[in-house]
Amino acid sequence: MYHLLKNKTALYVEDEPEVLKNIAELLGNFFGTFRTAADGLEAWEIFRSETIDVALIDIELPGLNGLELIKRMRTVNKEMPIVVISAYTRTDYLLESVELHLDKYIIKPLTSKKIHTLLDRLNEDFANENIIELVPDVLINNTSMTLLQDNVARELSKREAMFLRQLSRKGIITYEEIAALWTQGPPTDNAIRSFVRHLRKKLPEGLLENRSGIGYALKRTG
Repeated sequence: MYHLLKNKTALYVEDEPEVLKNIAELLGNFFGTFRTAADGLEAWEIFRSETIDVALIDIELPGLNGLELIKRMRTVNKEMPIVVISAYTRTDYLLESVELHLDKYIIKPLTSKKIHTLLDRLNEDFANENIIELVPDVLINNTSMTLLQDNVARELSKREAMFLRQLSRKGIITYEEIAALWTQGPPTDNAIRSFVRHLRKKLPEGLLENRSGIGYALKRTG
């Protein structure tokens, strides 16, 4: 049960030590790695330095509140499941959280029923994202981090997989979105060109087009 969570890294952010300890004990065993942070700035540093697959965040945090933390995370990763776990039900929080594309907003206390509903949702999300069609006959396998074409699998880096997932959703990825894939600071133009050149070798010829001043897009058909 919840087997798709076993190879995922979760980050839980909560400033109340006892609540942090209790929920970490409740949820930690369901994930491959379970990281915790006591404030928003600590969480941001962990997020920037490690690969986080899902974030569980309280809103009222010292240093950097939960919504501001989520906004920062979304500039880097627009796809990662983010769940708010909070005692606050203020309408403005709820409305703003919708704009940040949260997977779920859970009101404390975190009961057994709420925990299993959350785990069901996350497991389902990862199952739905396991295989993505980039174009007909070209698939991305998120579990094995591979590109599949004509029964041939090519390994993808984490950054390449994120690039292709964004491309599959919109058909285009901007330079700003590409730069956000680098978590240790903005890349140089040469670094981006080198990255795209290397990725193109794994893709069908001509599939990835440059859009001057914008970014890269899937080749138009028809």
